Amino acid sequence: MRKIHFILSALILTGCTQNSWWEPRTIITSDQTGQAVGRFQFTYDERGNKFTETGDTWSSETKTWLRDYRISYSYDIYGIRTGALREKRDDLTGKWVPASRIICGYSPETSRPETETHQIYHSDTSLWEDSFRDHYIHDEQGRLLYIVREKWNNGEFERDVVLRGKFLLKAHIVTPVTGWVNFIRDSFIYDQDGILTGGQVDRWNHVTGAWNPVFRYAYTYDRKGNAISETEEKWDPQSGSWSEVGQYAYTYDNHGNTIESQYIPATAVPDAEYFLVFYYNNMQSSVGYYIGDTGTFPGANGTAEYFRLKR
Repeated sequence: MRKIHFILSALILTGCTQNSWWEPRTIITSDQTGQAVGRFQFTYDERGNKFTETGDTWSSETKTWLRDYRISYSYDIYGIRTGALREKRDDLTGKWVPASRIICGYSPETSRPETETHQIYHSDTSLWEDSFRDHYIHDEQGRLLYIVREKWNNGEFERDVVLRGKFLLKAHIVTPVTGWVNFIRDSFIYDQDGILTGGQVDRWNHVTGAWNPVFRYAYTYDRKGNAISETEEKWDPQSGSWSEVGQYAYTYDNHGNTIESQYIPATAVPDAEYFLVFYYNNMQSSVGYYIGDTGTFPGANGTAEYFRLKR
């Protein structure tokens, strides 16, 4: 199962208030059988800002790690992240080639993340095309309430067409309308003390013009305030009810960093693909799966190593 809700990337950008800060150095993941899946390594610049992320996949044939992708992060003169570039390794030349990028925008009043524009690279034309645009919506207390993702409609798209209820065709449809359209909304839920208790993901229905539920999740905390489990439920539009699909289990070190992440599906599915999340700095930061964006950590089990960053 793909973890499709947005991880709180806004908290990553606004949480550095302590004298020391923890950052991930290496993440290694494996599948449900314990077979290695991926290795992810991070480097940092002289300011302590994340500089690169590289991802390797395990080759069972050669018994070695094969370089898969690289993400390079950019910052302004004040150390505020301005974007990220994802590159893939060309199998023939071994060179890095652009794949996608993110352009960050901030509120001039609060300096909080306001928008992130995602673009994909077309190697045949050497041009960038808009793909997604995320809007970060906060309340008066600065808490993140929603991330609304829009999808760029370039005037053509692929759609599955069912004929007479029996035959499925993949059709290429051209439309006269171009522009940003609603796609996915992530809502965050807090208790009366301001503690994040969970959230819900909705998908935009272009026919009805309304948000339809997809799935929801809820956290369970230990006495130290660490989220030790995260239960996910999927919405069934046919029955109009929620059903549990799986649960994340997190193990922490003494500094509030997830050193082990595990996904436990409600129903075991052979060869299913899962993605992991790692929280650190007492959940003020996180790394994990974003919708088609940068870091993706496939695997059912994973471990992480951190280092203390002095600031």
